[in-house]
Amino acid sequence: MRNWILPIGLILFVPALKAQTPPEDGTPLDTAAAQEDSVVVEEVVRNHVGLFSISGSVTNLANWNPGGENSANLSFLARQNWRRESEHWATNHLLELNYGLSRQAGLLTKNADKLEWTSSLQGSFDSYEWTMSGQFNARTQIAPGYAAGDTLLIPLSTIGAPLYFQFSLGAAHKEWEGWDLFFSPISSKSTAVLDSALSAKGSFGVEAGSSWRWEGGGKATVNFSDALSDHWTLTAKLDLFYNYEQPLKDIDVQSEAILLYSLEKFLTINVHVQLVRDTDIVEAWQRRSVVGVGLTFSQK
Repeated sequence: MRNWILPIGLILFVPALKAQTPPEDGTPLDTAAAQEDSVVVEEVVRNHVGLFSISGSVTNLANWNPGGENSANLSFLARQNWRRESEHWATNHLLELNYGLSRQAGLLTKNADKLEWTSSLQGSFDSYEWTMSGQFNARTQIAPGYAAGDTLLIPLSTIGAPLYFQFSLGAAHKEWEGWDLFFSPISSKSTAVLDSALSAKGSFGVEAGSSWRWEGGGKATVNFSDALSDHWTLTAKLDLFYNYEQPLKDIDVQSEAILLYSLEKFLTINVHVQLVRDTDIVEAWQRRSVVGVGLTFSQK
């Protein structure tokens, strides 16, 4: 029995001795253990930028010989941008809401309606100017839309009709101050029409009776946001989608620019221009431009 004691003792003692052997650089055992147990905390930078703006105008006429109609316009705009950057990854989330009403000759109509969400995941820009990136975008509206002068209130569009989804994989560039670029050769666009009456008509490019359409193509997004001076601020966005199965002239264009001039802390003159082309809706270019004075609140 005693002949087994020495071999068993060596088996148990040698690994323990090896575990207690000080590091070759002479670091004390307690310090080396502490270094092994320590967790490197990755630095994370979070940024939130927001904008709320409400503007309007009123025209009131009485015995006005040149003519015209009493009118009132009200427009609301909101943008919320959240960005999180770490050593290896960055995420960006953008929420956009725009709604406008106009009343003229006793008739209330809607002249703006957009609800849009964009999320993107980007690699680190420390080593390269361009990095791999993925993007998700969803866009719809928040209220029904009607044709001008329609007293029967037959909707041309409503919430969820249309509802656009885009998934894209490509490359992003963010080395220029104020600019954010994204290009994707692998992108998909889905159009949902969740209103049965509109889907039966084949609205927004879906086949009659269908509520869904899928397209494959390429996408490019350009964002710019910066203060041009102490009083002027410009925010602009251009979004392009090209269906590989359609002619190049049928490329989808979604663009807008918001120019703000600060009169006082919250009082601003704002110029909002939108330019849209989607041949699934109408062949012609769609344009909306609004110049107004209103209240603007910025978050930084």
